[in-house]
Amino acid sequence: MGEQRICPREAAELEACFAACAQGLFGYGCVLSRGDRALADDLVQAAFEAAARDWAVVRCLTEGQRRAWLRTTGANIAVSGFRREAAWRDRLPRIEARYRNAEVDLPAQAFTSIVLERCWQILTGMPGQQHAVAALRWQHGMKQAEIAAALGMSEKTVSVHLTRARRQLIAELGPDYPFASEDREGPSS
Repeated sequence: MGEQRICPREAAELEACFAACAQGLFGYGCVLSRGDRALADDLVQAAFEAAARDWAVVRCLTEGQRRAWLRTTGANIAVSGFRREAAWRDRLPRIEARYRNAEVDLPAQAFTSIVLERCWQILTGMPGQQHAVAALRWQHGMKQAEIAAALGMSEKTVSVHLTRARRQLIAELGPDYPFASEDREGPSS
């Protein structure tokens, strides 16, 4: 019921209503839940919690109206639960697919690792400025203008160093060059 408390008189009325209606509501809950007794118990509990929250209205109803109110409330709670479960069942395959581990292509992964290691060896063997430009561009993702500012050289010089570094990688790696789709470095900004 949360933080609200009902007065002892209303608690006694609610207890009497529970004694009179709970068994019939439990049977109805078993029908709604297709024989799931635990779920039927939960429906009875939830319906009486709702009745306690709205007792100012429910207490003024006749006994038949209270039974109908409890059955309707229990049915509404059950339907809401069934809808939540159905929505969850509909979403579950998408959620599982999203977070399922992707198939690992071990040979391709190993080959890529070897080629990238070879790229790094080639880059570390380059002359100092060319190595610095290539590392800042390809390892740190800096733009040509940023590299020029960081190293105190013109953007044209940065572009020349990158072109020479790329040509050296292509020459030494041949068909294993992993960046074949990069025809040029892209915008310098």
